[in-house]
Amino acid sequence: MKKIIWILIYLLFASNIFSNPTKLTQLSSFGFSIETPVTWSDVTTGEFKENLQRVHLGSPTFTKLLHEKSEIPIYSIRKGDPEIDEFLPTLNVKIQKNNLEFNNIPNTLRKLLFYISIPLKNFDYLVEPKTVRINGNLAGYSLFSYSIFNENEVETKVVSAVWIFPQKDYFYFIGSGIPYENFEPTLEEVKSIVETVKINAK
Repeated sequence: MKKIIWILIYLLFASNIFSNPTKLTQLSSFGFSIETPVTWSDVTTGEFKENLQRVHLGSPTFTKLLHEKSEIPIYSIRKGDPEIDEFLPTLNVKIQKNNLEFNNIPNTLRKLLFYISIPLKNFDYLVEPKTVRINGNLAGYSLFSYSIFNENEVETKVVSAVWIFPQKDYFYFIGSGIPYENFEPTLEEVKSIVETVKINAK
C-alpha cells in the first residue's frame, strides 16, 4: 500500500514539473535572475514601444508623457498572442535610481504609487502596500485596479501587481498588467514567476 502511495505522489510531482516547464534568464551584469514559464514570450524593445502606444490614460497630457518618457524595461515578457488580443498579461522589470527613503517600505511604495495613480482612472487598491520577503530580499508589494483606453476611447479595466526591491543605489521595480476579467489565475502565475527572482546586490 505504501509503495502505491509513493508512486502516486511521484507521478503527481513529475506531472506538475513537466506540465509547467520554465526557462532561466540571468542578467549577470545586474546580478538578477528570474525563471519564467516557456508559455510566456520575451518582449523586444520595439514591441514594448508599440504596445505602449496602444495605452491611453484619462488625460491627453499624461498620455503624451507616458508615450514619450516611459523607461524601457531591462526585461519584459508577455503571455498570449498580440495578433489576437489587444491587451495581454505582461511583466516588466525596471531599474530605477534609489532617491527614496526605504525605512518604511509600505509607506515608500504608497508614495510611489500615488504619483502613478494620478493619471489613472478608477484607481483602487485591491491589496494595500505591504512588505514581503522573496528569496531573502525585502520587497514592497501591492495590487490595484484602474482603467485604460485604446485610441477609440474604449475602456479596459486592468489589474496591476507591483513589487519594489530596494538596493543601495537603486531599486528594482517589477510590474505586471493583467486584464481585469478573471485575473486571479494569471495573478497567481505572475506571483510564482516573481517568487523565483534572485538578486545579488553589487
